[in-house]
Amino acid sequence: MMFALLLAVAITGVPPPQASAHAPASDAAAGRTPYLQRCAACHGVDLHGGPNAPSLVGVGAARVDFWVSTGRMPAAVPWIEAGHHTSQLPQSEIDAIVAYVASVSPGGPPIPSVVANGDANRGRILFQENCMHCHGVNAEGASIGGRSWAPPLDRAPVTQIAEAIRTGPDEMPMFGEQQLGQRDLTDIVTYLSNRRAAAHFTGLPFHSGGPVPEGLLGWIAAGVLALAAYAFSPGSRKGKQ
Repeated sequence: MMFALLLAVAITGVPPPQASAHAPASDAAAGRTPYLQRCAACHGVDLHGGPNAPSLVGVGAARVDFWVSTGRMPAAVPWIEAGHHTSQLPQSEIDAIVAYVASVSPGGPPIPSVVANGDANRGRILFQENCMHCHGVNAEGASIGGRSWAPPLDRAPVTQIAEAIRTGPDEMPMFGEQQLGQRDLTDIVTYLSNRRAAAHFTGLPFHSGGPVPEGLLGWIAAGVLALAAYAFSPGSRKGKQ
């Protein structure tokens, strides 16, 4: 039976169900050099971390791929964490580093394989129940207190969204298979992809939405209205005469 399965795979070219969409095992050996150049100074040659960075032992391919592909790593200053922006490394180098770390220390969540072909209506409900409170009604991002922000999701690739759900970066909680299954991931990313394509996430022109910038907008609007009311009030005009 096993021989027949392997033969079928060899003939059809269909990969096993658990195969990842990227970071193939062939990249593992090629990833050693970029890991030593980009990561080892802080995370250690043996992945055990150090004074300026945590251990990468058993963290999983999804976590490494998320932090590097979102530009948070490599950090310019070890103890200062950068926010979400474009990746600093080419995708081929990211794949190689991820494959190398996963091969040296297996474990942790793999890179989710998701395609935006699910149920968008169900994804909207799941988003409202699990994500909207931090990322905003329109997924435009929001302040979550202090100097922390839940980033906007208007440009995030579906794989990064799924990785964030599985790994729980920063203050975000981690949702495992028991909380959000594979179908849930597919439906959520489908909803976000459809919103992005249809409405382009029309939100407020701030760094992020949420109660803090929206409250500021309210105060500004109230101030402008108060000044206008005073300027055009009868008493104000009488005083100028």
